[in-house]
Amino acid sequence: MQVIGYCRGIETTATPEHKLAAGLCRKFGLLDARVVAGGQLDAPVDYIPLLKKYARAAADYFDDVADNAEQRGEELHVLVSGGQPILDMVSSLIERKRENVWYYAGALIGRGGMTSAPHVGSEANATVAWSRSGRLARHLFYGTVPPYEVHFDDMPLPSTNDTVPKLRKEQRHEFGRNAIRKQIKKLVTERYVLDALNVINEKVNMAFAGLGIPYAPNLQVAHIERLTMTELLRPFGIDPELLAKEGAVGDISYCLFDENGKGRQSWKFFITAGESTDHEGVDFYRNLVSNGRKVIVIGGASKEAALRPGLEFKLFNVLITDAFTAKKLLDT
Repeated sequence: MQVIGYCRGIETTATPEHKLAAGLCRKFGLLDARVVAGGQLDAPVDYIPLLKKYARAAADYFDDVADNAEQRGEELHVLVSGGQPILDMVSSLIERKRENVWYYAGALIGRGGMTSAPHVGSEANATVAWSRSGRLARHLFYGTVPPYEVHFDDMPLPSTNDTVPKLRKEQRHEFGRNAIRKQIKKLVTERYVLDALNVINEKVNMAFAGLGIPYAPNLQVAHIERLTMTELLRPFGIDPELLAKEGAVGDISYCLFDENGKGRQSWKFFITAGESTDHEGVDFYRNLVSNGRKVIVIGGASKEAALRPGLEFKLFNVLITDAFTAKKLLDT
């Protein structure tokens, strides 16, 4: 049985994990927290069992929330992000009917062949959650868009040879960014995309949000490519190192943000929840938090660079993490 610390009920418990969870709630104003034992990664193999701990804690937490909402006669319209930690969480849900729960994918992602950058999309995770909740008709919703097209043959070449490698990298980055921006601008005018976004933006009142880091050159564990959506963008010339140099420290459900918890239009690479409203990108999640809605993040395992601004600037209000990460956050 794994050890988990809960934010609430700390007065009657004394486990280290409970104390850490309570400390996180007090320091960062969280609605709730779950802290699992362990968390220090000494080798890549340590990451897989840690993911399983996160998944079980997050699944148990979600069932508690869903049960309490059902008893109160409330509906939960849950946005589900992509990524491996969310997949493990939804796969850990006990299979039963959850008649008061609806699931929505958090982004509309177009992809071709994924041989170089496999990724678990939000539509896949939402489908798994729905399938483990009774497969109820009309309780699952997501939209799709065509894959992006970036033709580097159309990119102008540098005029000199001595800085070609650097220029090529930076030019591909900017060329790909501009090409994606043009396609998104066109896509968000399509009726089927607007219809999908309207449903998501009007209905969602809770979120399981993925949290990632765009670039971490010194991280010595192999799970880094699972932590962010930037691997989806590499084939289009978008370079994670250049994003970091621009100030990106994390992403929440495909929306990049800086150390002040703010996104930028130049970092808009996907059509995400909140599009075409006053709360686009990361502000979609900040708005849920400000309205007292639960935004749940599973984060630890060297994600502190994204966790700290996410906590400080209220991008989420429920955290599932580990004791090692919780201590680092509390000591900062």
